[in-house]
Amino acid sequence: MDYVVVIDERGRIVLPKEVRRRLGISDKHRILVRVRDDNVIELHILDKLYESVTRTFEEKFRDWKEEEHEASKLLSKMMKNGDN
Repeated sequence: MDYVVVIDERGRIVLPKEVRRRLGISDKHRILVRVRDDNVIELHILDKLYESVTRTFEEKFRDWKEEEHEASKLLSKMMKNGDN
């Protein structure tokens, strides 16, 4: 899907309605603009990136228990022995 867009006098680019609909974005979405070394502009939808990172984090640490963590065990052992 290719579109030609125009930059207005204030430096804004309007994304065509079809692009916004396909990407599921609307007004107030935050988008990261990255300019690569090869002068290609990338747009990353931050709301969707945040959701993806949050989902991945929750899946990876779903069964993690603080009391089972090695550092927590060591700290607990030190506190019992009076090593502080």
